[in-house]
Amino acid sequence: MGIDIKKASESERKAEYNRIATEMGDDQFFTKKELNHLPEILMDGEQVLAFTSGLMDGNTWLITLTDKRIIFLDKGMVFGLKQTVIDLDKVNSVSGETGMFFGKISIQDGASNRTIKN
Repeated sequence: MGIDIKKASESERKAEYNRIATEMGDDQFFTKKELNHLPEILMDGEQVLAFTSGLMDGNTWLITLTDKRIIFLDKGMVFGLKQTVIDLDKVNSVSGETGMFFGKISIQDGASNRTIKN
């Protein structure tokens, strides 16, 4: 079980992000802005289980799996934060494909299908 990201100090949060990134094989390079905003979006006591970055709708997004939901975050270059959330009990299916260098994950809920590439 990880730490409470919402209540953790900046150094504890960074250490936890590094631990998760190492487990997931993510370098955090394209999602530092989104990771900085993640504590604001998390609910009290919500545990981050995994995260990765990928392309969706032409932008790089941080995709975070928690014990309650899947959170998609895209922080704009200058301003703005796009956020989409799928509660885990609303997920109908998750499928994945792997290629030589990159993969693809599709997550479907009752309303839409989201495909994350690379």
